[in-house]
Amino acid sequence: MTNYERTEAWLKACGKEPDTENLSVQIGCHLEEFCEFLGALRSDSEGYGKLLERTRTDLEWFAGKLKRREQFVYIPVHLRTDALDALCVTEVTGNGVAYMAEMDKPGADAAVLDSNDAKLVDGKPVILEGGKIGKPPRWKAPDLRGFV
Repeated sequence: MTNYERTEAWLKACGKEPDTENLSVQIGCHLEEFCEFLGALRSDSEGYGKLLERTRTDLEWFAGKLKRREQFVYIPVHLRTDALDALCVTEVTGNGVAYMAEMDKPGADAAVLDSNDAKLVDGKPVILEGGKIGKPPRWKAPDLRGFV
C-alpha cells in the first residue's frame, strides 16, 4: 500500500470525507508541518534567520486559523492541476532534501504512518472536543532519531 493510500484510509477511518472544511483543515495541517521544517532551518546570515522566523510565524498563524475552522480556503477548478503539481513536486523535493541530508526517509515515512495508525482504537479514532483526532492512552510519537 502506498503512503497516499495509507493516508487516505486513515482519514476515511477518522470520518474525514472531502469537503471545503476538511480540505481547509488538512491544508492547515500541511502548512503547520512546513512551519515545523522551517523551524529546523538555520542561516549563517542574521537577516535571513529573521526572515525564516517571520515567515514561520505568519504561516503558523494562518495554519492555526485553518485548523480551528476560523478561515476556509479552496482550490478553484482552473487551478487544480497547478495545485496537484505543487503537491507532487513538494513530495519529490522533500525526498530530495532528505536524500541530500542523508536521512532514511522511507523508514521514517513508515514509522510516521505506523504511528498515525496507532491513533486508531479498533479501527476508530479518538475524537476530542471540536472534532480533533486525539491520541489514545499509551500512544507514542514515532522516534525518528534512528533515521537521521
